[in-house]
Amino acid sequence: MQEIESQKTGQLSNQEQEPSIYDLILSDLAKGVWSSGDRLVTTTLAKRYGTSVNPIREALQKLQGEGFVTIAPNSGARVTKFEFHAMRDVYEILQLLEPYLITWFVNEHSQEQLIDLKLVLDEMRSLNPSDFVRYRELDAIFHSLMYRQHYNKRALALWQKNRLMLQAFHNNLAFSSKRFSQSLAEHELIIKGIEEHDLEKVLEVLNKHIDNSGDYWTLHAR
Repeated sequence: MQEIESQKTGQLSNQEQEPSIYDLILSDLAKGVWSSGDRLVTTTLAKRYGTSVNPIREALQKLQGEGFVTIAPNSGARVTKFEFHAMRDVYEILQLLEPYLITWFVNEHSQEQLIDLKLVLDEMRSLNPSDFVRYRELDAIFHSLMYRQHYNKRALALWQKNRLMLQAFHNNLAFSSKRFSQSLAEHELIIKGIEEHDLEKVLEVLNKHIDNSGDYWTLHAR
């Protein structure tokens, strides 16, 4: 479970290397430490992460290039304000990528990987719907466990970026009890389909899972 925990933001695990300042800021964005539009003060970040302001500035520049941060003259850095059309695009990208990535997993997964998925699902079941930040962390881990060994690292990197944008935007969007139960059921069906090596069933549930998530976000974002 230690290896699973190392992937809370849905990124590839690298247990031999300390996370960079960039990784730490990105992880906090996904966890909801800052929300859309919040100001990111370099001195405050340097104190939080125990470093100087130069690594903070470098990390913020990189995050700006990836769309997570906006830096404007005389006003500093802020978490990007994710607009409706931007998040619509993210969902459409995930709808294209995830079926491609999961197809490889259904055909190539090991028993150990399946056990790891079930461990994550067990913790998801133990949560209260009010703990939506932790639930989304586990949801990202669940999907990362299926995709992170895929041979196409470019597709994987694109999925990771868009998945993190999704987490950053959703960090303050609470779950309804209905959506919480619905999401759990979708994850259970995905595991069942994988166990049965039923790719058609897995793809059907996955597409429904993404659609339901998008519909829930659209309802509340508007």
